[in-house]
Amino acid sequence: MTDTAAPPAFPDEDDPNKGIQVDKHGDPLPQGTRMIERESYERVIEGLKIAADACQHLVAQFPLEAHNWRVWSTNLDQCRRICIQHAGIEDTITSKETVEMRGEPMRYRQARDRLVEGLNQASGGCRQLATCFRMDYFWSQCATQLENMARKVRQPKLMRAGNPLLLPTGYTRH
Repeated sequence: MTDTAAPPAFPDEDDPNKGIQVDKHGDPLPQGTRMIERESYERVIEGLKIAADACQHLVAQFPLEAHNWRVWSTNLDQCRRICIQHAGIEDTITSKETVEMRGEPMRYRQARDRLVEGLNQASGGCRQLATCFRMDYFWSQCATQLENMARKVRQPKLMRAGNPLLLPTGYTRH
């Protein structure tokens, strides 16, 4: 008679591999998703494309601030080209500049969330390259800059603590 009972959902308290799933040989099973280096590059490139596209939607939405959003879009395109060049990828399609937005622009909230998501994806890909594959300071610096950009979008200047435009309690502007 063989034992066909399913293994327990939780490991035994006395088990030395507490919480680590192992195969039949006792080796730990890989956790999470494995990415190859090329996929990390694609994550950086696609994240920067998404962010630049969201900037183009913001250009169409806010004509008074259009210049600022165009500058952001141009900077993200330049960053994407630099990353492609540094990675050594010979792909002319992904290095093209982001085109002007056609059709209906996204709502502000949706475009801003898309911008932040693109920046987060790109910075995550840069961190993967810096930590897992290349051990290159360039990718770490790129991730830091992209994280700072995402922080600036999430928390505008007027809402930051210690803003000099806000006066202490009791003062009024005339």
